[in-house]
Amino acid sequence: MESAINELHQSFAMLTQEEQKFANIFLNDVQRGDVTPKEGKTFRDHIAEYMADAKTSQINEVVSRLGFEDNEQSKNFKDQLSSLTRSYVTEANLNEFGRFDELQRSVDLDKAKTYFEALEGTALATFKINMRAYNLLKDFVLQAGVDLPQPPKS
Repeated sequence: MESAINELHQSFAMLTQEEQKFANIFLNDVQRGDVTPKEGKTFRDHIAEYMADAKTSQINEVVSRLGFEDNEQSKNFKDQLSSLTRSYVTEANLNEFGRFDELQRSVDLDKAKTYFEALEGTALATFKINMRAYNLLKDFVLQAGVDLPQPPKS
């Protein structure tokens, strides 16, 4: 295990910045004993798994904050968001075929209102909720996922 960890540290330069971040998280988890590397999986496999889990968590958080409670509508919103995020869209083709408009129309404005008002600590007009949801979704898709700001604890 120690030699494998040393080998991974030596190959850090070949990893992207994002992969390095998750490699560090994985190594810390292994060293704390929270995770045991799986037989037959390379460190790159483990890093890729950590990265995929993080993306899934980010998408689930957006769905939780902006998506409908209804299982079918929530699933559609999640599928649309996942698809756009994986598509490596740019600002120029973000709304190609109306995909982004459709995603934005899928936002549950009541949930978005609750989230953004808790985040900002003040009541917001509907047009401001729409604008914040648009910007959040746009940034999320263009950056292929981001961690959402969390409202202060009450």
